[in-house]
Amino acid sequence: MAPIDLSGLSSNWKKLQKTLPLAKPPSSKLEAQEQQGALKRKRSTKLDGERPHRTSNSVNGAAKTTVYKRASTRKRQKMEEPASIGASVKQHDPKTLSRSVSMPSLKHAPLLASSKAAAESLSILTPSAAHPDIENEGVSSTALPGKYIALDCEMVGTGPEPDRDSALARVSAVNYHGHQVYDSYVQVKVAVTDYRSAVSGIHPRHIRHDTARPFKEVHNDLKILLQGRILVGHAVKNDLDALLLKHDKRFIRDTSKYSKFRELANIPGRTPGLKLLAEKLLGVEIQVGAHSSVEDARATMALFKLEKDGFDTEVISRYGHIRMDAAGPEVDVGGGDAVTRKSKNKKKKKKKKN
Repeated sequence: MAPIDLSGLSSNWKKLQKTLPLAKPPSSKLEAQEQQGALKRKRSTKLDGERPHRTSNSVNGAAKTTVYKRASTRKRQKMEEPASIGASVKQHDPKTLSRSVSMPSLKHAPLLASSKAAAESLSILTPSAAHPDIENEGVSSTALPGKYIALDCEMVGTGPEPDRDSALARVSAVNYHGHQVYDSYVQVKVAVTDYRSAVSGIHPRHIRHDTARPFKEVHNDLKILLQGRILVGHAVKNDLDALLLKHDKRFIRDTSKYSKFRELANIPGRTPGLKLLAEKLLGVEIQVGAHSSVEDARATMALFKLEKDGFDTEVISRYGHIRMDAAGPEVDVGGGDAVTRKSKNKKKKKKKKN
């Protein structure tokens, strides 16, 4: 490689300098500061979310710095606990109740049923102004149960395997018109290892001893409420097991077992979910956010009303014509005293015959 001619390089550099425009020196101290600031690659940001911002105002030739607070980041907003739909107290003003984040919203025309039947069913999905939803009220002070009761429960996870072990945390029931007739949080005696808040809507404050009712009290309330009535539910056996109650199968209308509804399951032969049935049959979307046992009970009753005649036909074909006595179907604790008495009476009758 040929050596570099330093004298030639020097003369070329002088020629290049003559062609370049001369940079003007900063006319003021403020411009010098602005030029220096432009060289910085990144503006400084404080850890607490505040960022300094320069304004055009200056005092005695120095730039005035104003600090603006930025809003909380989106990540921080997601981490914050959402506002509860009503305070978790046993009584509260109906005027303070807000619309549930998972209230049903109309999506498309319903299937199977006529438009008139669909309109009647959809009408009960909106809470009544005369019988408002009062969170954790217990037995309603205004709405009457009637012949049909739709029941739904919310559970929390317990034990070392919270996905498998559950405990009752909330119970809700509505009548044939969708009016809330019962709602209560339930005290959990064992340690809760998963509140399932994203699905159940249950938080620690809901099942505190000063807010929730003892299980025995809720158990007795539902036992009396279901006595002599037809129970409507979705996979309702799970709700009855959680409450330690039994109900005559002839007086149960389960939307997960109805033949026409089962045909709509995504997997043939499997049980369709309540959310799927509400979307396909009622044309509404439920359980958008955390589940509400009141809303799910309403949706279950709406589905039953949509195909009430079909339910009755299936019950008659299976059990024959059933006349409900004045006392109605017996509601009993699983393996309770009433069952023991019946079995003892049968044994006595057999001994007498022998």
